[in-house]
Amino acid sequence: MNPLEYLNNFAQQHAWIGLTIAIIIAVHTGLKALRDAIDTTPQTDDNWFERTVTILGKVSGYLAGFRAKKNP
Repeated sequence: MNPLEYLNNFAQQHAWIGLTIAIIIAVHTGLKALRDAIDTTPQTDDNWFERTVTILGKVSGYLAGFRAKKNP
């Protein structure tokens, strides 16, 4: 079995993983829009809601495959 067939089989058997990641990203996008609409100090995370949205964004980005850049 070549790698592409293996990947397709995995995706078919575990479709819930992709769906879960998509839902997390969608929820983060909505919460981020709400946070940006009510935020008066955009450069800081002043309260628990802003911190939660920031953490959810980092987690959803990590799950989607976006890794933080390493400083040299």
